[in-house]
Amino acid sequence: VVNVLPGGADAAATLAAHEDVARIDLTGGTSAGQALGAIAGSRGVSYGAELAGHAPLLIFDDVDLDQAVAGACFAAFLAAGQTCVSAKRIFVARRIYDEFASRLAKRADALRVGDPFAPETDVGPLVSANALAAAQQFVNASGAEILAGGSAPCAERGYFFRPTVLAGSVDLPCFHEECFAPVVCIAPFDDEADAIAKANASAYALGAGVWTRDVGRAHRVSSQLNAGVAWVNCHHRNGPDAPWGGFGASGVGRENGRDARDAYTASKTLVVRTAPDGEDWFGGGARYG
Repeated sequence: VVNVLPGGADAAATLAAHEDVARIDLTGGTSAGQALGAIAGSRGVSYGAELAGHAPLLIFDDVDLDQAVAGACFAAFLAAGQTCVSAKRIFVARRIYDEFASRLAKRADALRVGDPFAPETDVGPLVSANALAAAQQFVNASGAEILAGGSAPCAERGYFFRPTVLAGSVDLPCFHEECFAPVVCIAPFDDEADAIAKANASAYALGAGVWTRDVGRAHRVSSQLNAGVAWVNCHHRNGPDAPWGGFGASGVGRENGRDARDAYTASKTLVVRTAPDGEDWFGGGARYG
């Protein structure tokens, strides 16, 4: 039986606090996850949460540029950037940074924004007027150079926002704050250590991507990224049996596969004595043996 109860924060808190709820599982923002996690902790019930993300994408200089640009567009702009693992921070090897940034901006500008039911559409709308306003405010306050997009398309009615590429220093707010929209930030890195440090400079740790032809580098770098899910030369792919979840501000626990099954169940120990003789711990009998 599935019950759907529309509502906001009050409805969620009421449900989470109800004595009949044995487990709380949330997909939402970090603040909502913290609030419901506190309720779960106070009640002593099982809790899992997949929360916000600010996924990094590392582009090394041995890639096929056309493939990497296409992959970055898919990672960043699928579903109008409204997934928790959408690529939001793209770090590119300095040797190819200028060319990659130029190609990414051109590709972003060429994406068709419009009716999501139209076959020719590449990027659909945001979920609400508030989301549209938040995207515009994010870009306006970013302090970054706008390489592509940066605003709503004038010709479209609805909550549409053009695919946007921002460039600038990694100290800018746009590299540290999540924007649930087709907005991505881009900056260069100098070497593997610099790339990993910049990717991990975030409170979020849900998804991450690595683009390289070097298999050794792919394993070496992805193993050092703070992310619950990492992709190499792809993005947004996942099997139903593969664990899914993050760390830190991106949540706790895992969805899918054995990890999810274990989260929704609890082990129970049963000890049965089958020896024929009686047992008298305090009557002088053997206590340990």
